[in-house]
Amino acid sequence: MDDRTVDLIFTGSLKLLPPVSSKIVRIFTSSTFTDTAMERNTLMAKCYPRIKDYCREKHGLEFQVVDMRWGVRDEATDDHMTTELCMREIKNCQRLSMGPNFVVFLGQKYGYRPIPTYVLSSELQMLRDELAAGGVDVILLDTWYKKDSNAVPPVSVLQPISSILVNFNNKRVPKLQAEDQAIWWDTLGKMQKLFRKASSQLYNAGKIDKDTMHNYFMSVTEREVINGVLNVKNTKNHCLAYVRYINNINLQNLKKAGNYVDILNRSLDTEASKLLADLRDVRLPDKIETTNIQKYTVEWIGREGLDNETHGEYLNHFISHFYKNIIKLVDRAMRKEDSSAQGQIVTEILQHLHACNNSVKVFHGREGDLEFIGNYMTNSSDKPLVLYGEGGCGKTSLLAKSSAMSLDTWFADVKPTNIIRFLGTTPDSSALTPTLISICQQISYNFALPFESIPDDLVPLTAHFKQMLTMASQQQPLLLFLDSVDQLTGIGTENNKVSWLPTRLPPHCKIIVTCACEEANPEVSKEYDVLRRMIDSEDNFLEVKALGEDLAMQVLKLWMAAAARDLSNYQWRLVSNAIGQCSLPIFVKLVFAEVCRWRSYTKPQDTHLASTVMDSIMMLFERIEKQHGRLLVFHALAYITAARSGLSETELEDLISLDDKVLDDVYQYHLPPVRRIPPLLWTRIRNDLPNYLSEREADGVSVMNWYHRQFRDTARERYFKNMNMAMYFHSMIADYYLGIWGGGTPKPFKYTEIQRHRFNLADKEGVADRKVPLQPLVFTSADGASKRYNLRKFGELPFHLVRSRRLTDLYAQVLFNYEWLHAKLSCCPLQAELADFEDAKQHVNKDAVRELMLVADALRLGGAILVAYPNMLAPQLVGRLLPEAPNNPAVASLLQQCHDKGKNHCALLPSHHCLHTPGGPLKYSLEGHQFAVFAFRLSSDKRYVVSISSRVISWDLSTSDLARDLCPQLEGIMQNLELSPDNKWAAASTNNSVSILLNMLTSEYVTIENPLDEGETVRGVSVLNHHMFIYGPRSWVQYTMRGELENTTPAPGAAPYDDVSWDILSIEFRDLENIFLVMWSGDLDDDRLLVQFCKAGSWVRPLRCRGAVAISKYWNKIYTSDPDRGYQISIFQLNEEELVWDKIEELHHCETDTAEAMLQLKRGKKDRMLLATTTYSFVVWDFDNAIPRGGHNVKQTDEEDKEENEEEEKLDSLQEKNQHLEGIVLKLPHTIRNISTKMTQSNSFMISNNNTYAVAGVRKNLYVWSLETTKLIKVLDAHFGRIVQLEPLTVGAWNNVITSSIDRTVKIWNIDNIFEQVHKIDRQELPIDSISLARDQQLAVTVTRSCWGLWDTSTGKLLAQVADAPVGAIVTHAVITPNGENVITAESGNVVIWDTPERQAVFKEEQKGVKQILLLEDGTKLITISMIVGADNVDNLAVAHIIARTIPEGERIYTIDYEVRGTGYRAAVVSADEHHLVAPGVDKSSRDCLHVFHARTGAKLHRIPVKNSGIKDMQSIVALPHKPHWVAVVGNDKAGILDIKTKRHVRFVPRWNGACTKDGKIGLCAPTRGGLDLIELKRGTSVQQLISRAAEGVFSIITMFSSTDHYVFYYHSGRKTLRVFRTIDGRPIAEYRAPAEVTGVASAHGGKAVALASQDGCLTVLNIVDPYE
Repeated sequence: MDDRTVDLIFTGSLKLLPPVSSKIVRIFTSSTFTDTAMERNTLMAKCYPRIKDYCREKHGLEFQVVDMRWGVRDEATDDHMTTELCMREIKNCQRLSMGPNFVVFLGQKYGYRPIPTYVLSSELQMLRDELAAGGVDVILLDTWYKKDSNAVPPVSVLQPISSILVNFNNKRVPKLQAEDQAIWWDTLGKMQKLFRKASSQLYNAGKIDKDTMHNYFMSVTEREVINGVLNVKNTKNHCLAYVRYINNINLQNLKKAGNYVDILNRSLDTEASKLLADLRDVRLPDKIETTNIQKYTVEWIGREGLDNETHGEYLNHFISHFYKNIIKLVDRAMRKEDSSAQGQIVTEILQHLHACNNSVKVFHGREGDLEFIGNYMTNSSDKPLVLYGEGGCGKTSLLAKSSAMSLDTWFADVKPTNIIRFLGTTPDSSALTPTLISICQQISYNFALPFESIPDDLVPLTAHFKQMLTMASQQQPLLLFLDSVDQLTGIGTENNKVSWLPTRLPPHCKIIVTCACEEANPEVSKEYDVLRRMIDSEDNFLEVKALGEDLAMQVLKLWMAAAARDLSNYQWRLVSNAIGQCSLPIFVKLVFAEVCRWRSYTKPQDTHLASTVMDSIMMLFERIEKQHGRLLVFHALAYITAARSGLSETELEDLISLDDKVLDDVYQYHLPPVRRIPPLLWTRIRNDLPNYLSEREADGVSVMNWYHRQFRDTARERYFKNMNMAMYFHSMIADYYLGIWGGGTPKPFKYTEIQRHRFNLADKEGVADRKVPLQPLVFTSADGASKRYNLRKFGELPFHLVRSRRLTDLYAQVLFNYEWLHAKLSCCPLQAELADFEDAKQHVNKDAVRELMLVADALRLGGAILVAYPNMLAPQLVGRLLPEAPNNPAVASLLQQCHDKGKNHCALLPSHHCLHTPGGPLKYSLEGHQFAVFAFRLSSDKRYVVSISSRVISWDLSTSDLARDLCPQLEGIMQNLELSPDNKWAAASTNNSVSILLNMLTSEYVTIENPLDEGETVRGVSVLNHHMFIYGPRSWVQYTMRGELENTTPAPGAAPYDDVSWDILSIEFRDLENIFLVMWSGDLDDDRLLVQFCKAGSWVRPLRCRGAVAISKYWNKIYTSDPDRGYQISIFQLNEEELVWDKIEELHHCETDTAEAMLQLKRGKKDRMLLATTTYSFVVWDFDNAIPRGGHNVKQTDEEDKEENEEEEKLDSLQEKNQHLEGIVLKLPHTIRNISTKMTQSNSFMISNNNTYAVAGVRKNLYVWSLETTKLIKVLDAHFGRIVQLEPLTVGAWNNVITSSIDRTVKIWNIDNIFEQVHKIDRQELPIDSISLARDQQLAVTVTRSCWGLWDTSTGKLLAQVADAPVGAIVTHAVITPNGENVITAESGNVVIWDTPERQAVFKEEQKGVKQILLLEDGTKLITISMIVGADNVDNLAVAHIIARTIPEGERIYTIDYEVRGTGYRAAVVSADEHHLVAPGVDKSSRDCLHVFHARTGAKLHRIPVKNSGIKDMQSIVALPHKPHWVAVVGNDKAGILDIKTKRHVRFVPRWNGACTKDGKIGLCAPTRGGLDLIELKRGTSVQQLISRAAEGVFSIITMFSSTDHYVFYYHSGRKTLRVFRTIDGRPIAEYRAPAEVTGVASAHGGKAVALASQDGCLTVLNIVDPYE
């Protein structure tokens, strides 16, 4: 395809289009029937299945063979349609096939030479006259040919045999059938002679040309060769020929010989031989390349002449030659195929352009509608245009016509980019994401933008798409035509498929969409109703109505003329009556298809038309069933209708070949060579359904599906009336995708009675290999290098297992099958995986739902990690679901598979429960922030949450997917966040007065430095759809959306309250004229407030309040603590005449309401409630009395009782009235109180759906009260940092609450699950700094700043958190002894020895500034090294103290001092034999040296200058494990080894970082810039590169060998992954993505596990399950 063509296709031109390349290899095999049976049967059994697998696995192509000689029923002979079908099929193969499309086998037989089915009546007349003139009787021709004057010009038609010889097909009475068949073959012979005689005479007389004559002499095979080879331009890439000569054919055995040569009157037919020789030896070799023709000569052997036994060698050569050549042609075609992104999209666009052209060709009329559309295209409307109407009303063709008219009429003078998509007709236009990607690619190409910048993720993709539309210009307008937007799938919110459409279009951009709308069917009209709400302009909707009788008849006549057909007057009247009943285009089309078959001599009882669309389709189905066999058609169409997204031709053939009900029907009377359905049979059915089945792409394969909904509905109505039948088809399809009979497994079947009778069979049953493929989850190439996922299986299998109610298989093969989940995650979006669970959930019984949802929600909770790291599936599932395994057998079996199979993908599996378990209150945890999440806001449709820290992150709440992550380079942390009413803009300000305005659709942002006067800091921001405001204590500044300053406004005056000073606290804008502004004292201890309110541009008299304030939804009421009533709340209403606030209601809540400070007020939904936060409680005023108060008990004393009774009557009537003024008080536990974070802001709470619970976030917990009883019923450990914000998320059925916290997460809680068991994960309050493991017990010790933790590493439980001082301890070190009996810690300036079992301190002594703790002699002695730097440290020197003590008594053994540098302590080491202690320090002249001491006595032995080692930049030192006297000094890029006995340099080891194996042979090289190598320590050469050096930026890295040296661990802080490699062969066995930043890695459990300590205070122990062990 040349560049110019590509350019044209991308602009959407409809002229000169090249054909579309398809995903099919389809070859037509041409041969005579009897003489190649052996070869064809061998190919079918041995060769085609191999080619099929090759095409599917190597290229993802479907392979199909059209063998018209196989499975031809007598019915096909009966109506003489075989030849025509053959020619049509050859055309189809040439049009569709990728590479080879025609293979011919020629032998010594010319084959069947039929008489023509159709002859021009004028030509037949000439032939007849010629014969009659010679005195020949022409009664035969007059009997068998009838003139059809409905053809233009008239044609004579050879009549079906059984219409004259009625028993020709009567298999029931074989005797009568045989008689009629004999008569026919005799008649045929006579007619052949008549035709040949007459045509020769006419030719000789010069009345007809040679070709016309040859028509009457030609065999079917020759006709096929002419069409398949001789008339083809490029045979080299498409055609193969095989020629076979048999020597010494034994003509004595005429019956056998007649299979291989043409016999006439018991001897060779010389005429046929001559014709064949000309074709085979002259015309064919002239045309076809020598490489594509193969000749064989074989001998005639024995009675049979040819058979598999005697000619095995020839057959093997033939098959391998055939296989090699077909493969060669396929590979060659695929090499030319442009498989780049651009090539794929060219194919995609082409399919739609061709579809558009096909629609335009048959379009007539509708001038009024086109004028309306033309007007829209050329006017200034900035909204899309919607064409709507019922199914089949012609929306699609009207859209196509509009596209064509845009190009050649409306925009003929400019260069429009014409983008047309018939959604749902191609693989890439069925789901939203690929559709938008292809549209963006098409726009990008036309504006020369790179494809790489197009995002894959739906939300940024939608934004990018809208951004791209702005590229349109006057010279290059953008026109989008999208057909059936309601057919799109994969939008996440299936109930709103059109929300992604832009509602405001930039200039020079137009979008026309079509959408179904049927008054009687609200389900169908759903999207139309949404579009009506989105596009609120009547002018942008055009109803497409039926054609109307006149236009319908006119269109029909034009179509008939184009098809060269006509009707008799009587037949036209029938048509006119039918169209009077219904003139929908789809109906007219069905009528057209029906009447094209009517001949002028058709009997009136056979010309019947239905009056509705469904009835016409029923008639069509019935006709096809009659013609092709009821069972076959029923099952074929039922399979297509049952499939989720359609079936490919191959799949359908495979399914029917497995369906013995059909095969028994097709093969009633004979035994097939291969028990499969002959491809021809389906081909013929398909030919009778032109245009009703569309080809679309699904899961990377071209599939057939119903084009119109009406067809699917009718097929369901007709074939699935009986539920058991529907289950049967779903179950058969499920078996096919399960691959039960694939790869050569024979499937048993029963013989039919007739077969047993005819063929004398003793057995009742047989078995046969149906040649259907295996269905693995992944196709791996032979060398294991390349993988292709079996997307069809992922797309279809779950759907059918659910619908055939095969739940056991569904659980075992799909939902609880590790390999399935892993493979599907690796190639499909997470949503596709979750959709399987949601679908199953609708169809299983209640008990099973919980187990399903445990797995689904575990996937959802792990979504963020799994999308990027599918191999983390096993660790995620194990870490989350372990606690649920004991009670859920299916989950238990899944976890067992995670262990057995998951180790191949990630060999690190948690040994204990370490990640949030689903099913509890937590629905999702949204992670991604690196700092505290100070604010978040919900979009107005509650679909997205936008949150800020140092970055702005938004998530899709329905799926928990990350929608946008933006990191603006700002100084400081963002704190105040606001969204504009239309959710397009977000604004925020930071703690150092920088503001940011962000476009949420495009991710573009502007930053604005502090615009306020000297000394004013920015307090906050506010944002409208077209303006942004930044405010400080005394003024605010208004900006445009481009960040241009518009004006500055000072704070309004505070009179009559101007005796004190006021600062602005917050401002809200409804628009530029209506402002709600709150002022305060500027001091948190003085809680006076002033409300300034601007109504339509006029300031209202200020209102004095205190503590907290809220404004009603319509901005006409204010709720606030009334300064005259302590902290009680009053409601003030705006008096619009006098512009003052009038008090209209006083609220009460409890006895102490005047004393408890009001910290915050929020209004409930629609002002039905008011929610208050006070110092010790939360209060709800329920203005609608919606909360039942039955359980609210009021404390009473005896004396009050008496008075109560008297007053009760009076009260009852009052109570009802005033209850809404009485607050419901929810008290916090005694030790807990609410604090104010900022004036008028404190801890929030929310009321759940149905007013059942109140949920508040205080400190790190969620508190839940029952509103009915006001009792605190649950406290949830929610975050491991303070909760900053809490908001309700109750829309529709959702009953959720969102919290954000200092711990960098946003969490969504499901209130309905509040009482589900919570499986707690142990964690410490603060990040873990270091970790130490015992050798003999499964214990670990961790250090956090405030305490040390003791963990059981087998269960992951935190056994204790200990510190010597209960409050305010500062712990810096903790080490556990190898036997686990003691722990030594350094805390708050002391060294403490603890008894582990008792958790008691047994020794404590002051030693300040401990830098290191070393254990000696198997943990019976310890050495602590401390260092104190003096305050006047001028010369940067200090003294380090070494103290050796015994454990557990703590007796001192010795103390020594040595000099060190005052900055950057470097750790000391103990030599391998524990004789020496080596410490880096300085000598007298303050040069770096190593101090060497005797480890037992503390004697100073000597000092060794570091420069001896040849390293200038000492980073650390290492004692070599295999040489007690060797110490390595590790520098930046190399290490030097010193001998501490001789003080000499031993050698350099380049690139070594100090880590090495116990035998000292192998070390690690891990530069901070990336990469990891195993190096041998003699010369420093690389043994194995484990991670290649990709520059990833500089990150902190933890790397080490496991305690047994079997493995290498490598943790990379940038990726947050721990990778594990085998030391022996360098194979990677795991890449574990940690949920939080890892602070420590340690080898555990004797090298069989690894312990990770992390920033969130967790200790996780992962077992190493080596897949290669």
